[in-house]
Amino acid sequence: PPHRATALTPVRETLATLPHVSSRPRVPPIPRDAMMSVSATRVLARPATTDASSARSTHARRAVPLAARRAFASPPASFATRARARLAVSTVTRAAIFQNAAAKQQAVARLEAQLAPAAAAVRRPLMAGNWKMNPATLQEAETLAALVAAAAKADGGVARSHSDVLCCPPAAFLAPVAKIMEGSGVAVGVQNVYFAKDGAFTGETSLSMAKSVGATFALVGHSERRELFGETDELVGLKTRAILDAGLTAVVCIGESKEQYDGGLVRDVCGEQLAGALQNISAEEIANGKVVIAYEPVWAIGTGLTATPAIAQSVHAFIRGWTRDTFGDAAADAVVIQYGGSVKPDSVDELMRCPDVDGCLVGGASLQADAFARIFGFNANPPGPAKLWAEEVAAVKNELGESPVWDAVSQTLHWVDAPGKTLWSWDLVHDPVKAEFGEILGFVALRANGTLLLGLSESGIVAYDPRTRAKEVLCAFEPGLNTRPNDARVDRFGNLVVGSYNNSWRADAKDIGSVWRMSAGTRELAEIIDYKIRCSNATCFTPDGRTMFFCDSPTRRVYCFDYDPRAGLSNRRLLYELPSDMDGSPDGAQCDADGCPWIAISGASKVIRVNREGVVDHEIELPVKCPTSVTFGGRDLDTIFVTTRGPDGGSVYAVKAPEGIAGCPEVAFGDVSQIVPSAGDAGGAGMGAVASVMAGLGVGAAAGKGKFCAACGAKHAAPGKFCVECGAPRA
Repeated sequence: PPHRATALTPVRETLATLPHVSSRPRVPPIPRDAMMSVSATRVLARPATTDASSARSTHARRAVPLAARRAFASPPASFATRARARLAVSTVTRAAIFQNAAAKQQAVARLEAQLAPAAAAVRRPLMAGNWKMNPATLQEAETLAALVAAAAKADGGVARSHSDVLCCPPAAFLAPVAKIMEGSGVAVGVQNVYFAKDGAFTGETSLSMAKSVGATFALVGHSERRELFGETDELVGLKTRAILDAGLTAVVCIGESKEQYDGGLVRDVCGEQLAGALQNISAEEIANGKVVIAYEPVWAIGTGLTATPAIAQSVHAFIRGWTRDTFGDAAADAVVIQYGGSVKPDSVDELMRCPDVDGCLVGGASLQADAFARIFGFNANPPGPAKLWAEEVAAVKNELGESPVWDAVSQTLHWVDAPGKTLWSWDLVHDPVKAEFGEILGFVALRANGTLLLGLSESGIVAYDPRTRAKEVLCAFEPGLNTRPNDARVDRFGNLVVGSYNNSWRADAKDIGSVWRMSAGTRELAEIIDYKIRCSNATCFTPDGRTMFFCDSPTRRVYCFDYDPRAGLSNRRLLYELPSDMDGSPDGAQCDADGCPWIAISGASKVIRVNREGVVDHEIELPVKCPTSVTFGGRDLDTIFVTTRGPDGGSVYAVKAPEGIAGCPEVAFGDVSQIVPSAGDAGGAGMGAVASVMAGLGVGAAAGKGKFCAACGAKHAAPGKFCVECGAPRA
């Protein structure tokens, strides 16, 4: 059906492929089950290493000799060089290489399967109504059944043309309801059965009884049966086996409580319940459609609360992945997975856009024929932006993940946990590595020669080498103000642009900060905006570097400016304003190769893409409330990484970009000087000559006499203050 069109496409680069220029050993990526877990006890890989050197030592036993690594990795090398490199590798190491390559291919295949588009041609949505202990009389049950049957047959059955329909009345009404449903195409199911064929089981219903009066489905494992009647996973497993043996289709219900959800145990609970229910079921039976799985978050049943579509999709993707790992591809591609939990007519369209949601198990709304008809006649092509669904890829549980930046040379993702005072780095193959600082980190940006720039709350702008952990303070930041560096990007010309964060803006609401630029090769900040701000965010640039996007988050407005690397921002115009009915505010952003910004909306569980007409044409849905920033990464820059904050978030999420959309390589700050820790200990250069570009003072750099640009290496053709190639001040 068309609602599957937005499903994710396969991606090899999300975890695996290292660039040819890398000299790191090729080791197997983290297994998908560890990668995707959000349980309290199983998180992404092992505990994070505290620095890069110890991370490397963790994998030392798998490393290849340096000369061999370089020969294998560097393009192109002569055959003789490659042969000598191969000879330098021991038999054990060669075996390890082949084993690692095989493991890597297996892990990539598993990831592809998880991110592959749903098999829409195989799975037809199933909309089931669970009447529970309703209605009160047979007459009311017959009336409801007649209305549902009429809705299903209306206009030749158009209302259910893209879904199957199932009603599960109380056992006392099974026979008359089944009779009324004949010829309507609506199936009938029994709410509860016992696994024994017959015997002294007072009050129970056998499968032969239910089948004889027209039932073709049977619910099993519903949360109310588990909670109120003490049904265990073992009993659910016995019932499931009996249902299939009787020739009926089992609708296996699983789900977690609010406490389990809040504790991050969703996947542990669901995995355990699935294992119990399907312990005696074969892969062939699941592949042949004899089992339907219904995910019901217990906290959303009868409470009016509904898991967001992104939450539902996240758990459904786990269920399909669990099925794939346990029963194989055919079963995973075929099994119908329903969502149940206060499904309403106004929520069904969004739920059914999720690629792994194959229908709904409806409670209260199924007792109203018109509401249930609207649900099983859902709109498969609702208006609005195209949807993407991000999945958790690094369960690092940051307090406030922020400022992701992709280093295309080392194929490494960097980001910060601001209040956690940590810098994180992840090559997508080894465990994420963190480096701890004694200050809040506002941003991380690339600097020349594989080094980084950091924004620290006390020290200011700092140069940092993740290989040696050497750091040097380059300049202070807004001395005398209660502010710190926040959102920052290196522009397309190699200059750092950084905004301010008022540490008390939520309390005093004062606009006291600004936006600054540190030109390539300098240690001076120049003010480039003509008004004061509270919380800078969304800083990013179009590929040509001539337009900058920016927002002061409390205003809920994103602006674009004309950008000149030698002058201030000008020609401000409104790009996007959050609608009044949307929660949250704009946070970090990144621009794609088409010049369109992707903006994290913290508080709204989504990242939006705003096209050149100012219209939101894509949305990335997340299962957590507060995405904080976004960037493009992977070998082809077509994987979108999203950082998030707690309490429900804190992990890094990722999704494959839509076909034809990719990012641009991140530019490094143009400073090739060696980091000198002693200068940092002495306080660095201080704020330096702070110049307001908006006041027409330039960037405060004197005309240099050097023949070549220190930032880009271009030869200066004539005297002047700036490089005509990159715009950097001449030294």
